Amino acid sequence: MTTALPAIDTIDLILFDCDGTLVDSEIVAADAWVEHSARFGVSITAVEALEKFKGVNMADCVAEIERLAGSPLPASFVTELRDLMAIMFRARLQPIAGALELVQSLAVPFCLASNAPREKIELCLRVTGMLPYFEGRIYSAYDVQKWKPDPALFLHAAAAMGVAPARCAVVEDSLPGVKAGLAAGMTVFALQSEDHVLTLPDGVHVIRELAELPGRLAPVANLS
Repeated sequence: MTTALPAIDTIDLILFDCDGTLVDSEIVAADAWVEHSARFGVSITAVEALEKFKGVNMADCVAEIERLAGSPLPASFVTELRDLMAIMFRARLQPIAGALELVQSLAVPFCLASNAPREKIELCLRVTGMLPYFEGRIYSAYDVQKWKPDPALFLHAAAAMGVAPARCAVVEDSLPGVKAGLAAGMTVFALQSEDHVLTLPDGVHVIRELAELPGRLAPVANLS
């Protein structure tokens, strides 16, 4: 039996995730995890890195590598990993299909709320040409020291933008992000492709590509 989706109320704010939603960063980041972890004797594949680390905060990812290594990692591990990711992002990062066109055309207010640190978010947006569309509207989990699936980041972003949670829509590609949006009391859209399918909780709207979003919200928000 299929559970009916909740009605979409008037949407006054869209909160976008970054990695995997607006920028195609996750396979690049996975490659960085593979290369950097190997330096400490940990052998993982890019597929394994994606499965383990997608949407997960850095501390938990590092804890998993430490578990696999069987010993603590040096304090420099995260800084060195982020430096490697930055090099790879500058060389390889691309926007998710339709992302740039979407943020260029949206009339309804929108912002970005990501588990990543601000420096990484801004780098990803700059490389893909989207940073001008999010100036002054970037919210990092490091601002609130709570990471998805905790809803604190989404609630913080909505409050900063002056919009009630019930009038917000979240666009996410990871299960922690989806859970955070639901816990925040927001409408949630999960971006899923043929090669990226999540087992989702009830009450989540699925889109196969970002270009679908305006049509899904058209009755309740001015996105044109």
